[in-house]
Amino acid sequence: MLDAAEVFAPGARAAIRARIPAQSLEALDTASSISWLEVEHDHWLMDATLAHFGRTRAVACWRQAIATLIERPLLKSFAEPALRLFGRQPGRILQFVPRGWGLAYRDFCAPSFELTGPGRAVIRFEQVAPEAFASVGYLHCWHAICQGVFDLECPRNGRLDFEPDEARARAQATFRWDE
Repeated sequence: MLDAAEVFAPGARAAIRARIPAQSLEALDTASSISWLEVEHDHWLMDATLAHFGRTRAVACWRQAIATLIERPLLKSFAEPALRLFGRQPGRILQFVPRGWGLAYRDFCAPSFELTGPGRAVIRFEQVAPEAFASVGYLHCWHAICQGVFDLECPRNGRLDFEPDEARARAQATFRWDE
């Protein structure tokens, strides 16, 4: 994500790193590209990015990053066949988000996908871990991920509403597009 932030805004990497505590920065720097970080270190990346850019620009940065992140080893084996098989059909790639979610967010929630009608779909994130709500960056990043994957499908007049619901430990991404 730091690479994506630097592409989005040159100089952002150093500014974001400066907001991350040394112990967590060391964990980020020494982790392999396919390993998970413990939440006490991982959340700093999202929170520092959010603090640096503000909500709107952080979401835009993460959204733009999706096209690059699907080329990384962790997601490439999953994303490449889906894109090849379904191309740019709205709703078709989104259905794979819940299946691949655990590759990036292990044990954070139970996501599901549903086509709810012509030009409509929903991804529900149930049983969202309290840590996702405690760290302000996570849910904004999830919103951006949903938008970035939706962008891959190139929907006509695509719209996304992302609604977190901490009281019920859930969030919902509602997608709409013209058929």
